[in-house]
Amino acid sequence: MNDPRPVRILAVDGGGIRGIVPATLLIELQQRLAGRTLVECFDVIAGTSTGGLVAAAVCAPDAAGKPRYTPAQILEFYVHDCTQIFRRNLAWTLSSLDGLRRPKYPAAGMEAFLAARFGDLQLKDALRPLLLVSYDLANRAPWVFSSVLAAEAAGRNYLVRDACRATTAAPTYFPAATARSFDGDSRELVDGGVCANDPALAAFVVADRLFPGRPVSIVSLGTGNVSLPIDGAAARRWGVLGWAAHLLDLLTTGQSAMSEASLRRLVGVTARDGSRYVRLQPDLPRHLGRMDDTSPENVGGLQRVTREYCAANAALLDSIAAELLQ
Repeated sequence: MNDPRPVRILAVDGGGIRGIVPATLLIELQQRLAGRTLVECFDVIAGTSTGGLVAAAVCAPDAAGKPRYTPAQILEFYVHDCTQIFRRNLAWTLSSLDGLRRPKYPAAGMEAFLAARFGDLQLKDALRPLLLVSYDLANRAPWVFSSVLAAEAAGRNYLVRDACRATTAAPTYFPAATARSFDGDSRELVDGGVCANDPALAAFVVADRLFPGRPVSIVSLGTGNVSLPIDGAAARRWGVLGWAAHLLDLLTTGQSAMSEASLRRLVGVTARDGSRYVRLQPDLPRHLGRMDDTSPENVGGLQRVTREYCAANAALLDSIAAELLQ
């Protein structure tokens, strides 16, 4: 007889510094969980790019096997460490032609941050089934870091910091990442946003494999919807340089929208009573849309808009928490 309880999935989008949005949403949700932690309330946790960083932090254990970071501490990553992650000197800016000739930022700041936050933590040690989405350049295919597979085979086990480096290696922003598994397999990877900026669909597939036949309850966290229309008349005249400034944003926002539409339909037609899909995605003003704006004004603005969204959707957050506590 199938277990009637829903499999609870947390999925977090990519979006650079806009990871402040899901981190703030998780703070609001945590406050409603009556002292329980996020890993106690979700069965599968997935993230892409900055969402992968959030997901990995939620699932990271401390020495006692408890969650290493609270949502408030994860938010502090962005508030206090963002300038280290998105850091470059004048020589890099000039030699890269501000990102035209090579990546806009060197990897050193990101790698130092990840080493400090995750140390030698291994993927297999995640507190919950954890998925981090990246893209394999050599094989031209998505590559999903899975803590479930990591626990089964050394060839799928990686340092968490290396998996996070891969899922956040956004083309044009950071260099591609090299990830080596514990059996020596090496892959060249970039940000999973090029294939699955919203990892909820991937998480749904994995959850169905781990818990076949169970209903699903998906909480999908976006990094803010930014309405930046493209002038079609101008776009008709663009070549490589014209499209370069818009292509990554088109890929990530387009995939997230497709994933949302697909899951709403998929969960709606499934014959599993009790399934639910909730997407939390505040609208952002245009000036808060950049992925790498680490100014205090932008960081504060993202927090303010998300808190306003939470206040306006308090009843929805209450209902999500109530379901998680059942």
